Amino acid sequence: MPDWDNEFEGGMIDSPEQKTEEINRKITPVFFLIDVSGSMRGKKIDIVNNSMEQIMRDLAEMDSADFDLRFAVLSFETNCVWETGDELQPCDGEWNPLETGSLTYFNTACRDLKDKLSGKHGFFRFATGKTITPPVIILLTDGYANDGDVDGKDGIAELKQNKYFKGSYKLAIAIGDEANQNLCVNFTGDDELVFTAYNEKALSGLLNAVIKGSIVVSSSGSSNPGLDNNGEAKKPDKFEPDKDILKQTLNAEMKSNPDLEESVNIASNEDWD
Repeated sequence: MPDWDNEFEGGMIDSPEQKTEEINRKITPVFFLIDVSGSMRGKKIDIVNNSMEQIMRDLAEMDSADFDLRFAVLSFETNCVWETGDELQPCDGEWNPLETGSLTYFNTACRDLKDKLSGKHGFFRFATGKTITPPVIILLTDGYANDGDVDGKDGIAELKQNKYFKGSYKLAIAIGDEANQNLCVNFTGDDELVFTAYNEKALSGLLNAVIKGSIVVSSSGSSNPGLDNNGEAKKPDKFEPDKDILKQTLNAEMKSNPDLEESVNIASNEDWD
C-alpha cells in the first residue's frame, strides 16, 4: 500500500553511494511557528529561548535507526523569517536565540508556511524516494493577529488547502491570559490540542511535553493513510492523522509531571514581567 506522501513531486535524487539504511529511515518533520511580536518581549521570549535550547539538546539525543528527525523554525512579527533557512535541519543540539519585533503577522506566517509545505519547491524537495511521517506543527503565541482577521482565519483558510497541512499533527501553546484562544483553536482544529501556559514553569514544561510527545507519535506511527470505503488507498487530501493517539500520549506526558499538571491549571501564579 502506498505511503501518504507518494503523490507529491519534487526532490533531489539520493546519491547512489548513500547507505541503504539511511535511505530507509523515515523523515519526521517538525515545524515551530513562534510569535516574536513586541508583547513577547522580556520573560516570555527568554523562557521560549531557554526551553528550546534545552529541548534541542534532548532531541539531538533521540537518534534512531527508524526515523530522521528534522525541524524548521518560522518566527513571526511584522517580518516573518525562516530562522533555519530554506531546508529542514537535523537536530544537532544547537538553538539560535530569537529576538522580538513589532506586530503579530500571524496570517502572513500561515501563507509562508503553506508555500514551504511542498515537495516541488519547499522543504520536502530533498525527500524523493523517502517516507515522510505526518508533519508536526507547533504554534506558540500570546496575542491576536494584526494582519487581517484577528482570529487568523484568513491565513488558516489558505493553509487548509495544503495537503501536508491537512495530514499533519497541529498543536498550539497559548502564552498567558491574553492569548487569543480562538486563533489557537482555529489553527489546530481541536480545542483539546490547545494548551495554555500561565507562567514560566508551565511554558517550559508544556514545550517539553508537547514537542517530545508529538514527535514520538509521528515517528512511531505509520505514514500509511489506510483504505477508503472502496477498499482503495486514500488520497493525501483525505488523510487525517489519529489525533486520539496524540492526545493520549500528551496526557501521559503531563501526568508524569505533577508540577506541570498543577501549573497549567493555575492562572497567573507567576508574573511574566
